[in-house]
Amino acid sequence: MEPWIELNNKVLSGTQVNTRHDVDALQVYFQQKVNPNTVFFHDLTEKIRYLTEHGVWDAAVFGRYTPQEVKAVFEKAYSYRFRFRSFMGAYKFYSEYATMTPDRTRWLERYEDRMAVTALARADTADDALELVHHLVTQTFTPATPTLMNSGKANTGRLVSCFLLQDCTDNLDSITKTLSFVAELSKGGGGIGVDVSNLRARGESLRGIQNVTKGVMGVAKMLDNMLRYADQAGQRPGAGAIYLSVMHADFQDTLNAKKIATDEDARLKTLSMGATVPDIFLEKVRAGEDIYQFYPHSLWQETGRDFTNIDWTREYQTLADNPRIRKKRVSARRVLEDIAITQGESGYPYLLFEGNANRANPLPEVGRITMSNLCSEILQPTRPSTFHAYGQEHRDQIGLDVSCNLASLVIEQTIRGGDLGRAVRAAVKLLDNVARSTSIHEVPAVKKANDQMRSVGLGAMGLHSFLAASGLTYGSPEALEFVDVYFAAVHYHARRTSMEIARDTGFVFEGFQGSRYHSGEHFAPYLERDHVPHTPEVAALFTGHTLPTREDWAQLVQDIRTHGLAHSFVMAVAPTGSISYVSHASASIMPITEKVETRTSNKARTIYPMPHLDETTEWYYEEAYDMDQRRVLDTVAAAQRHVDQGISCTLFVPATVTTRTLQGYYLYAYRLGIKTLYYTRLRKTSVQDCLSCVV
Repeated sequence: MEPWIELNNKVLSGTQVNTRHDVDALQVYFQQKVNPNTVFFHDLTEKIRYLTEHGVWDAAVFGRYTPQEVKAVFEKAYSYRFRFRSFMGAYKFYSEYATMTPDRTRWLERYEDRMAVTALARADTADDALELVHHLVTQTFTPATPTLMNSGKANTGRLVSCFLLQDCTDNLDSITKTLSFVAELSKGGGGIGVDVSNLRARGESLRGIQNVTKGVMGVAKMLDNMLRYADQAGQRPGAGAIYLSVMHADFQDTLNAKKIATDEDARLKTLSMGATVPDIFLEKVRAGEDIYQFYPHSLWQETGRDFTNIDWTREYQTLADNPRIRKKRVSARRVLEDIAITQGESGYPYLLFEGNANRANPLPEVGRITMSNLCSEILQPTRPSTFHAYGQEHRDQIGLDVSCNLASLVIEQTIRGGDLGRAVRAAVKLLDNVARSTSIHEVPAVKKANDQMRSVGLGAMGLHSFLAASGLTYGSPEALEFVDVYFAAVHYHARRTSMEIARDTGFVFEGFQGSRYHSGEHFAPYLERDHVPHTPEVAALFTGHTLPTREDWAQLVQDIRTHGLAHSFVMAVAPTGSISYVSHASASIMPITEKVETRTSNKARTIYPMPHLDETTEWYYEEAYDMDQRRVLDTVAAAQRHVDQGISCTLFVPATVTTRTLQGYYLYAYRLGIKTLYYTRLRKTSVQDCLSCVV
């Protein structure tokens, strides 16, 4: 075992947690592994010449700047004397982000190099690059992994790795096109969400022949196999999720495919599943009534409308009363219980509360929100494409799909930095560059939406670690007040930056006119009251920050009406993983699952003690599985009021949880206005899981 791994593992030796061993492991890792195995260059000029000539860095990036401007960015990066604050952070960065020689024996980049090149690649001017490198090195925010990993490189992958497709409409040409798109995106590392609610149910008619269609599962199995086939050159499997409405006649059959006891031939092994849940379904659950599930082709034959174009809550009774539309009657409570049972077995399905998402949809004229992504935080209106056979491509109708351009603020660093607006402004400008630099021409509806809508998703991470360091209990009234104030301020600065980009460049996203942004309706809550601290504990945290007032919002709304917005959406809270370790923060805005995390990679066990973990903060690091999940949902709801897209929200429950309890959490989340629920994770309690017993 390498000495740095051995030292890191001593964090959990005996019955005590000793974080000093983590510091020792970090020091030894650099002394014995990183420093001796990093390629030495005499100066910056030699480094840039070598790496551009050998096809590592993109020469075109450096060609946009003078040598003096490039040197200033690198010097600024190194001037901060950055030091990782945990062994896991350094280990993750040098294992996954820092560029190595082709034989992977030596590093070509240090942390400061990767940040400097990212800043140069994602900035439009030298001044912007200097500002951006400040935030990247001081970690006020961190771009999503593909952006951080690939920016400024010569031959590399995409800047985004998350996509939503609604191309899967009810004809074979569209289905085969979707399979092709999934393969193209998957081989490049994409995680893909696919809406399958428009597909015919099993046993519907085809070309007038009754009871012959194979239903959603036929396509789902092809998608499942495609994701396993089109992996990332064998490095990791493909990843995708289908979203299917609970109003679809094939819902239970598809749900059963995620159960552990399902026949091997029917089980969806790789493909994840999300359930789209309209208000009417939950109304029937509360009333204890049956509900009809509909057959999409029969529905289309009678109404001429796709399944996803139906407003189920408003139109349900009319469609249910129509005898010419085929449907089947089921118990709403039984279906919800089946969802809870399946979540208890596999963690699936994700839940999308369609009513909550569309009530908050600022662009109803563009379309309805009917699906989400692999991590359930992207919520944008989409439009299905229609594809035709070879030779008839001129008849194709290209809809709107989604690429997810993401970054996450590091809550502690933005608060300690004293200027939240400055950090948000830099992050949105980076994301704007990512959107403008992205062209997924292989999938025309993704390219079209990115070009026209230019949506971005700025999230946040490190909530629990910041609260613990500040002496606040996760989910407490003071913590909820902090979340409300923080995300309201982020929303303001993100919208203001988007308005300024529209004003300065003249680009306004397609669909702004007639939107709830243009009318000001979307911003009404901010004109009714100030989102400022009321308790002294929270007010102290925002010392030095200038928080937006109602008057600031009123001026911004007027400026938006005048100049427009460059981005259709600006916020989404993703489930940060590796970048949380690199940024030394707890993941996303979720509570921690362990005070000291244990991870196994390449047969090596690594230990990650939570930031600031000591005898004074341990009390505030209550683990997620020990919490009443309503505190988690209260926290997510407090942020969701200000996040125009969604929040990847996980439920953490013991293995003994009942389906009744899970259903209670679903209904509680829905009542709070939460838009999506991600995984449900179960913890099996055993002696080995007890922290004080680990040896």
